[in-house]
Amino acid sequence: MNGKQIAAIIIVLILAYVAYDSVFTVNPRQRVVLVQVGRIVGQNYAPGLHFKLPFIQHVRAFDKRTRTLAGKINRALTSENKNLSVDYFVKWRIDDTVKYYLSTHGSSDSARALLTQSVENDLLAEYSKRTMQQAIDGNRNQIVAAVQVQVNQYAKSLGIHIVDVRIMQLNLPKKVSKSVYDRMRSKRQEVIRTLRAQGDAAAKEIRADAERERTVILAKAYKQAQTIKGQGDAAAAKTYGQAYKQDADFYSFYRSLQVYRESIGKNDLLLLKPDGKLFKYFNPAIAAGAGIGQ
Repeated sequence: MNGKQIAAIIIVLILAYVAYDSVFTVNPRQRVVLVQVGRIVGQNYAPGLHFKLPFIQHVRAFDKRTRTLAGKINRALTSENKNLSVDYFVKWRIDDTVKYYLSTHGSSDSARALLTQSVENDLLAEYSKRTMQQAIDGNRNQIVAAVQVQVNQYAKSLGIHIVDVRIMQLNLPKKVSKSVYDRMRSKRQEVIRTLRAQGDAAAKEIRADAERERTVILAKAYKQAQTIKGQGDAAAAKTYGQAYKQDADFYSFYRSLQVYRESIGKNDLLLLKPDGKLFKYFNPAIAAGAGIGQ
């Protein structure tokens, strides 16, 4: 191989490298800036193939997907100067590529460090405003909402948007944990007693209403029964009266038999007055005079 051939190969290789360094591709999951001598000359490229000046222009690509930052605060003081350890995580993404590059030099580690510092400072500030009971029972959503707003204000200067802030776990010292849980248990017992007392009062009121309604219903039923009974007695008396009019002697005999049946037992001993009206049908002479048995 002579010198001309070697020179030709070198020239081809140089041209191939120049051509290779003159193009770049943008992935749909990326944000890209084009840097020339430390100065940004291009940004917000659409996914696909693009051209640049070889050697003097460089491409810096960043993942634009939402990322997770997890951390732990070993010692967070409440307003009572009691210790908490806080496990948290933050969801974030790049919102402004130029600001992100300028503030972090394109370093993901630098961005994480800055976000961690901001999040933990704001969490410490929020917990310092609250008692242990408030921090544990009921204020968690308020805390993370306040921290998200505050961190977003700072992260905006980094070209970052905070999607979400969450507290995964709160850990207490053993002595503090026991006292807090005892207090929570006592409050729950108090709520249970209050609800039980309210239930008992409601039950008594319901039973009293039911008893009053029962009394009214029974009174109405008794009144209605007495009315029906009176109407029945009146109808019976009317029937008896009509029967009496048709045959007075037979009616008198029939009623006397009813009296005998209801008042005289099987083993009763009777002492009868011969001329008594009630037992006149036991006297053959009186019965014959009355025309009974003929």
